[in-house]
Amino acid sequence: MTYQFIKLDKQDRIATITLDRPEKMNALSAGLLKEFGDALDDIHEDHDINVVIVTGAGRAFSAGFDISPGQSHEERPSTANWDATHLGPRVIMKLWNIRQPTISAVNGYALAAGNVLAMTADIVIASENAMFGEPEIRHVAHSPAILLPYMIPFRHLHWLYYTGDMIDAQTAEKWNMVNKVVPADQLLDEARQVAERIARVPPFATQTMKRSIKATYDKMGFSDAFEQHMMLRMMEGMTSDADKEALNDIRQEQGLHAFLEARDGPFR
Repeated sequence: MTYQFIKLDKQDRIATITLDRPEKMNALSAGLLKEFGDALDDIHEDHDINVVIVTGAGRAFSAGFDISPGQSHEERPSTANWDATHLGPRVIMKLWNIRQPTISAVNGYALAAGNVLAMTADIVIASENAMFGEPEIRHVAHSPAILLPYMIPFRHLHWLYYTGDMIDAQTAEKWNMVNKVVPADQLLDEARQVAERIARVPPFATQTMKRSIKATYDKMGFSDAFEQHMMLRMMEGMTSDADKEALNDIRQEQGLHAFLEARDGPFR
C-alpha cells in the first residue's frame, strides 16, 4: 500500500510508523488518520511483526488534530455524527488495542491528540526536547481520550487538564508519563533497541500478556470511561459557548497563527 501522510517500515520483526506531515507538525488530518488506521490494521494482521514503533518526522511527534481553517467536516446526516465525531479517538485507540507491544518515540511536541497518541503506546521514550500537553481545554475542547487517570497521580493530571500547560520531557518522566528520556540524536536508536529486546521474547507470550493487561484496565473501568468521555465530547461539540465561538471566529477569519496567539497568549 502507498501512503501519503505516513511512512511504514517493516524489518527484523519490528514495524515503524512515522507520521509524515512535518510542515504541519504532523497534525492529525482526516487523511493521516485514515492511513494510520490502515497501517495498524496491516500490522495487526502481519504475524511476522512482534513490536510497533510510532514516531514523527521533523520537529514534532504530533501537534494534535488538524484544526486549521478548512478542516471542518462536510455536511452529513445527523445519524452519521456520532461515528464521524469520534473517528479520530477510535483510530488512535487502535494503537491501544493492537495485539503487538507498542513504543512511542516522541520527538518534539506531543500535544492534545498527539499527547494522547503518545500515551496510548505501551512504552514511551522521549527525546530531551520533547514537550507534552493538553492545551485544547483553552479553546473549550476536550482531550480525545481520558488515559492519564490510569497512568499518573491525580494532582499532576489536574494540572495538565485544567491549565493546558505544556511540560518538558524530564517533568513527564517524573510524572510517570515517560519511561526514559534520551538525547534527540539517540531517540530512534534507543526505541529500536527496546523493540529488539521485546522482539526476542516469544510473541505469543508478549501478546497474551498485553491482552491480560488491557483486560485489567477494562476491569478498572477503562472502556466504560472511554465511552462516557465520547458522550461528553459529543455534548461539547453541540454546546454554544461565548469563549469557544470567539476563538473559532478568529481561527476562521484570521488563521491558525492568530487563533493560537489569542488562545495561548494570556498564559505566557
